[in-house]
Amino acid sequence: MKKISTLALALIAMGSLSMPASAQVKFEPVSTPTLESGWYQMRQVVAGTRTTISADAPRYVFSAQEPKANGNDRYFFGAADEAKTDATAFVYVDNTNGKYAIRNINGKWGTVLAKASDTKPATYDITQDKTPNTQYSVGTKDGYWDDWNHDNQNWNYIAAASGGKALNARFEFSKVNPETIYDVYSVVATGDFNPKTMQITVENTLDSNKGTKTVYNGGNFFFTKGTTVTQDNFTITENGTTGLSKTVKIDATAKKLVVEYTLDNKENKYATLLASSKANIAKTGVGFPKAESKVRTTLAAAISAFESEQTYAKYLTLSSAYTAYLASSDIQMPEDGKAYTFTAVFYDGAKRYMNYAESGYSLVPTSDETNANYPETAKLICRKVGENKFTFVNNDGKHFVWKGGMDGANSNKGYVDTYNAEYAVTVAKIVKGGYVVDIENEGLLGYVGVMGYRKPSGKNPEQDYFIFTVNGSTYSYNQANAPFYKTSGGDKHSSLIKIEETTYPNTVTFNAVSDVEGVSHLATFSAPFATVIPTGVKAYYVSTADNSQATMKAVEGEAIPAKTGVLLTSESADAVTMVPATDETLATIENNKLGNSAGTAKTIAADDHAYILSAVDGQTAFYKGKVGTTLGMNKAYLTLNAAGAPEAISMNFGGNVTGINQIVNAEQNNAPVYDLTGRRVVRTVKGGLYIKGGNKFIAR
Repeated sequence: MKKISTLALALIAMGSLSMPASAQVKFEPVSTPTLESGWYQMRQVVAGTRTTISADAPRYVFSAQEPKANGNDRYFFGAADEAKTDATAFVYVDNTNGKYAIRNINGKWGTVLAKASDTKPATYDITQDKTPNTQYSVGTKDGYWDDWNHDNQNWNYIAAASGGKALNARFEFSKVNPETIYDVYSVVATGDFNPKTMQITVENTLDSNKGTKTVYNGGNFFFTKGTTVTQDNFTITENGTTGLSKTVKIDATAKKLVVEYTLDNKENKYATLLASSKANIAKTGVGFPKAESKVRTTLAAAISAFESEQTYAKYLTLSSAYTAYLASSDIQMPEDGKAYTFTAVFYDGAKRYMNYAESGYSLVPTSDETNANYPETAKLICRKVGENKFTFVNNDGKHFVWKGGMDGANSNKGYVDTYNAEYAVTVAKIVKGGYVVDIENEGLLGYVGVMGYRKPSGKNPEQDYFIFTVNGSTYSYNQANAPFYKTSGGDKHSSLIKIEETTYPNTVTFNAVSDVEGVSHLATFSAPFATVIPTGVKAYYVSTADNSQATMKAVEGEAIPAKTGVLLTSESADAVTMVPATDETLATIENNKLGNSAGTAKTIAADDHAYILSAVDGQTAFYKGKVGTTLGMNKAYLTLNAAGAPEAISMNFGGNVTGINQIVNAEQNNAPVYDLTGRRVVRTVKGGLYIKGGNKFIAR
C-alpha cells in the first residue's frame, strides 16, 4: 500500500483533504435518520440469504462495469469482500422528499429490487434501524436489496429478494467527496430524444479514467485530477431511436460531456403526427375507441397541448397517446337494434361486402368508399347476446353465421333460419402480430375480426375467424383459429372486416293523438324478423273489423312474430328501436286483420282493400288507401274486404273508441262529409242524411 505523508494525514484529520480512493481503507458509517443526496460507499453487514455476511465480514457494494444477468433481470451493482480502490467503490444516493433511489456511477439506477433502470425509478425506502443506528434496510415491503445466494451459486452481485430473510438484510453507508480526488465529468444528453426508448452509451478508455469505461446518460466519468479530455476521447452510440442528429461538446468548467440531439425533418414529423392524430380521433363507430374511453380523452388532451406549443416533449406525449389510441382494445362494439354492413378489405385494396342470397352469403365487390349504396340484402340488424357476442339478422329474417370451406351450419350458407345461441358470432379487435403482418397499426384502426361456430367433420365445434382467400378471381371464405392479413408470399389472406352503421327502418316514430281515450301516441310496425316489445310500449293487433270499427287486441308475449303487422302505443313521444328477438316468448296472434310491409315497401293494389292509419282534419282512423300509393317498409295496414266499405274505419282499444264514432254534428268540425252516393259535400242541408267517418248522421 502506498504510504501517505505526515502532512497529508494531518490535513485529512483536519478535514481539509479527502483520502484518495486508492487509500480509502477506513469506512466510517453514517448514523443520521435520513441520508442526504450524495456519493457514498456502501456495504452489507447483515445477511438476508447469504449467511456468511456480518459486521465483521461485510460485503462491499460497488458500481459494476458489466451487468450480471439472471434471465431478464439485470444488475449493475456488485458485491465483494474487499472495498474497491478506485471510483467504482462509489454509488450515488438520491433523496427526494425522504424517498430514495441508488444510482451506479455509470448512470444506471437500481430499482426497488436493484434491477437496472435507464431512468430514475419509483423511489423506495432507506430506513434506519434504532439499534445499531448505523444500519439501514434498502427497499420496500415488496422487495429488498440483498446479496443473493441462489442454490449455492455464490452470485457476486446485489439482487432481488422479497419477504422472509430478505427483511433482515442491512447496509451501512460512508459519505465520500469524489470531487476532491477526481475530475468528475457528468454525461448530459439533451434535446430531442426519449430516454424511455433510447439508450445512450458513452465509452472512454483513457488510463486516467478510474471509474467504469462505459457510462450512460446521467452517469459520471472519474478522471485523475488535471486530465485534459476532448470530444475525441469519447465514443457515443445510440440504441432504440433513429432519425436523430447530434452535436457533442465538452464543458471543462462545469465538467460536463453534453450530447445534444435534434430530430431530423422535425417540422414535417410534427405536422404528420398532428394530422394523423386529428384525422383518426375524429373517426367513430365499430372498431374505433369508445367515445368515453380513456385513450380518446388522453389523445384529445395531447392534441390540444401540442397545438398550443409544439415542443419535443409534447411531441413525445402526443406520439405516446396516439400509439395507445391505435392499440386500445376498449373499442366500440355493435349496438342493439342498429343496422350494419360487413365489408372485407384485402391486401390489394379491394373492398367486398357481404351480401345475402337464398343460396347463401357471398362477397360482392364495391368501389364505394362508403356503404351508402349497399342494398337492403347487405344490411344486418344487431342484437347483443353476450360479452362481445352478437346475432345479426338480415332483411329476410335470417341470422348471420360463420361460413367456411364446408364446415358451416345450414349447409355452409352463412345463415340460419332461426336464432341459435351456439351460432352467435364474436367481434374482436385485430392486433398486429402472428399472421397479421405487412400492415401498420394505423391501418388496423376501425377494423375487427369476426369469429363464429364451426363444426369440422368428426371434431368438436370450435370458434374460428372469418378469413377470405383469393381463388383465381373469386374471393371465398376460409377459416382459421387466428386472424390473417398478409400482403406478401403465397399465403395471402384477410380477416379485416369493417362493420359500418347504416340505415334500416326499425326505429319507430310515434304520432301524437288526442281523439283516442287512453292513447297518446300511436304508430304501426312490422318486420321480417321477430322483435322485442320495448319497455313502455304496448302492442296491439286487429282481431275483428267491420264497416264501423277495428277492434284492437293486446299482444300477449315478449316479442312480436316476424311479418306481423301491429299497432304500437306509448305514453312518450320518444322514438323506440325495435330489437331482434332471440329467446323471448313470441306472442300467439290469430286472425290478425293487419297486413304488413315487412322487409319491403308496399304498393297499394285494388285487391288489397287496404286502410292506412292516418289523421285527417284531426281525426285518427284507418283511411282507405289510394290504389298505386306506396306504404313504407316495415309498416302495417288494415285489410277490410266488405260490401259498402266506408272511407274510414275507427279504432276500438278495449272500449276506447276513436272520436270518429262520436261525431253527431258535421257543423262542429272539419272532417270530410259525404252524401249517400259517396260524393263529398261542402255544405250540409238541415235534415239531410250524410256519412262522416263511416257513420251516418242527420244534419241539424
